[in-house]
Amino acid sequence: MYNSIIISKMQADNIFALRLEQALQGVKKQVLEQAKLLDMGITRLSFYASCFTSNYQDVCASQKQEDIRFMEALVQLLKHNDIIREMVAIYIDQFLKGVKEERIPKIQRLLSKMGADIASTSMSNQAFSSAITSSVYYSVSMKISIDNKLNKISAIAVTATGLYGHVQQAASAAQRLKMRNMPYYFALYSLKLEMLYFLIEPVISRNDHVIRPLMATDSEVALAIMRMIR
Repeated sequence: MYNSIIISKMQADNIFALRLEQALQGVKKQVLEQAKLLDMGITRLSFYASCFTSNYQDVCASQKQEDIRFMEALVQLLKHNDIIREMVAIYIDQFLKGVKEERIPKIQRLLSKMGADIASTSMSNQAFSSAITSSVYYSVSMKISIDNKLNKISAIAVTATGLYGHVQQAASAAQRLKMRNMPYYFALYSLKLEMLYFLIEPVISRNDHVIRPLMATDSEVALAIMRMIR
């Protein structure tokens, strides 16, 4: 009897210790992320000192433009509930551009075998693109990415340093996109949305190598899609 009580107590203590460790790890991660964000904000604010130096006027002007476009993008995000879905749709449309309609049924079957919830009925290019857009947009990975970023903005943007940390994060993500996928960057830029790319970057960047469906096999196209859905 006493042995069972002792064993139960030890098991309970182990469970408590494990949960405490997990909780502390979560807090540590949040603190480190917040510290990194604040550091980015301080760095960006310090860049404005270059405005008083003639040699750095271009840097100052570029940063001011990024600030303006970030605020314009946030306004669009607040005004249009489907703006992020539109960003995903633009990417998927570009990604699948040129894929012939006769290839779609095989890609659908491959996606279904991989566990994607894609209709097996015959689809046009447009319908297939729309279905993939929905699967990516409503995926757990995309929800986590968007929610994490937006929650942090609402929690820390009350300070200038916090806000500028997000602006720097957005600007860095936009620059990475410009280097890796220029057509998509300019498509977003034309709509004043490139400064929101950081919200979906963790998912979209899984295909940073920019696979070209026209040159890829059906299996490669399906795998590239699954990387964004999972």
